[in-house]
Amino acid sequence: MHTPGRIAVLILSVGALLAHAASGQSSKSDNVVSVKTRLITVDVVASDSHGNPVRGLKASDFQIFEEHGGEQKIAQFRFIDRPVKAAASAQAVQTSAPPPPHIYSNQIFARLSVPPTVILVDALSTNVTDQTEARRHMLLVLKTLPSDTPVAVFLLTHTLRIVQGFTTDPALLRNAVDSALTSLPQVQNPQNDPDAASNRVLGVNGDVETPSVMAMEDFEKVVYEQQTSLVVDETVQAMQSIAKFLGGYPGRKNLIWFSEAFPLWIAPSADFGENTDDELANRFRQTFASSGNYAERMQAAAQALTDARISVYPVDARGLQASSLYNTDQTPFMGLHNQAQRLSGQETREDTDRTNSQGTMQEIAADTGGTVCKNTNDLSGCVTAALEDSSYYYEISYYPQNVKWDGRFHKIAVKTTQHGVKLRFRRGYFATETVAIGKDRPQKMLEQSCAAQLPATTIPLTAAAVAPSGLATAGQSKQTRYLLTISTNALNLTPASGRMTLNLQMAICEYDRTGNSFQIHTRDLSAPILESDYRALQADGIRDVFDYNAKPEAQRLRFAVVDTSTGATGSLDVPAHPHDVVALVPVEASSATPAAAGSPVSSQNPRTVLLFRDLAFHVPSGKASALATNDKGLSYTGTLAADLAAPAFFRSVYGKAFHCQAGSLVANGSAPDQPNFRFMFRNSAGLDAVIDLAGGEPAYSGALPVDVTAKAFFDEVWKFCHCRKP
Repeated sequence: MHTPGRIAVLILSVGALLAHAASGQSSKSDNVVSVKTRLITVDVVASDSHGNPVRGLKASDFQIFEEHGGEQKIAQFRFIDRPVKAAASAQAVQTSAPPPPHIYSNQIFARLSVPPTVILVDALSTNVTDQTEARRHMLLVLKTLPSDTPVAVFLLTHTLRIVQGFTTDPALLRNAVDSALTSLPQVQNPQNDPDAASNRVLGVNGDVETPSVMAMEDFEKVVYEQQTSLVVDETVQAMQSIAKFLGGYPGRKNLIWFSEAFPLWIAPSADFGENTDDELANRFRQTFASSGNYAERMQAAAQALTDARISVYPVDARGLQASSLYNTDQTPFMGLHNQAQRLSGQETREDTDRTNSQGTMQEIAADTGGTVCKNTNDLSGCVTAALEDSSYYYEISYYPQNVKWDGRFHKIAVKTTQHGVKLRFRRGYFATETVAIGKDRPQKMLEQSCAAQLPATTIPLTAAAVAPSGLATAGQSKQTRYLLTISTNALNLTPASGRMTLNLQMAICEYDRTGNSFQIHTRDLSAPILESDYRALQADGIRDVFDYNAKPEAQRLRFAVVDTSTGATGSLDVPAHPHDVVALVPVEASSATPAAAGSPVSSQNPRTVLLFRDLAFHVPSGKASALATNDKGLSYTGTLAADLAAPAFFRSVYGKAFHCQAGSLVANGSAPDQPNFRFMFRNSAGLDAVIDLAGGEPAYSGALPVDVTAKAFFDEVWKFCHCRKP
């Protein structure tokens, strides 16, 4: 049976922040974080005329220009050269330890030293024959994959699935590539499909365009456009999910897209459908009906990918092929009077469709700074070139000047003063102010975060599964409890009336057994923040405990948060009924003076007390003790001596934020100036015991008595707080 562990954490809940702000305390802050413009980062690949990397360039060798904004001032510059760090990176990846089973995080990239690469097998737009050939080439690549390169394999069908998470293990990747082979019906232009109903009827009728045939063609045009539109939407959603999933990792990322893609637009077909002379009244409608333009949708995918600094390397899985007319499994248009003309037309249309689908690949590669691989059977060489291409680059950042933030696409041009150097970079960005992205639709953004196929990583989240406070009423499932930590690193704190404001919305989503539908429960975490609170938030994040009664059949929950001032999102999947839990020992920030404590107790930080429930201590030898409350008071019992448990308690509360210097605890930098030595323990009846370790000796107050055994424990803690013990 699993034995729960114990954790002690400082909980900086939104409720405490609100209470503190309402108390009227304020201070002038020099640490206000407010985003008024965006730092635009452009990854630039520099090569010579032979395609070899060009190293050693300086910031002064580059110029960057904005469309309508002129030359921009480079704010940050560095050269990333991964091969130099290959050995160290491989060592770092191999020695990374997995988190404990009760800890969940959306920051898996913290253990990756090399930019991750996603191989996306697109079964939605690639027939199984071409997938098989692509699989063979991918297996060849894995034999020579650098040992420090973390790779994941994703499969796109009508949904996006992670076949293999990031790993450097070739065996795991080979298994993933094998299992990613999937056969799906492919969308096909009905004019080129010999099995289409209209073509079969034409074969029987001798190529006579009767009204019934034209009606069939009209219907097939509608179906073709609708099917293509669905494929585009599902592909765009997948790419946006990948962008959010990889967005939390700094630096350049790679997406290798094995696909046959789709055309950016479906042209009107003047020779297909109802276009007879006696139907002139409907001719315009019929000719242009079911044509489509998908460029805008793909731009949305490109925007998400460029914002996440993901370069796309499309690989045309068809390789170098002849027209399908020359395939042995193709059925020609037999029985048609003008068969030669129609076959010629089919070959032309296939060439056009192929060119258009490759144009889609070309567009998204150019938008994101990648390259497209087409018309070659050396698909493994394409992947190898993509990995080498992304192993070195120049990272150039600037704050746009003289730019109108109008939400439109702004082109970027990067030039170098060095002759013979070719540069490749993304083509631009959408000029959307970060402070306006998420204001108008936080509810919709939360729903989208829950509906997304992958969690978002821009806002780092960590959750610890903790022991529930108790069982639900009879007939209900056991209560699920999580301690959620929201990092403030990616949050925008806007100034308001001399304070800062946290603009944060949260949702808990509960998924059904299939994982296809969910119920969403939202909560507003927005709150004003004072400077002292902000310092604590920087050090420890926003931490709060959430209890949730999930249905017995529910498989997972998702925590989702959105910064409504920037649109940044973060989400994290956790089991609805975790098997591994840890006992919670909360340390809460509270602005209220305990009612039973009499007069306020002075300390270096009088606004807060550190509120505990019960504490448990144990060591590998089997000895254990507890500092616990009951109806009689607070006592310390067990086989573990107080002088052994006291240092563990001290380290859990102060170890990360303070260190001893000249006989006093001194902040490590991001912690408050003075440690808080005031603790409160509360029993189930609501009675409090207050312990103040700030003075020359421990002081006790409150309605809950403190037993001599507990006082002996706090005598030891007092010594550590005043640096009397190492």
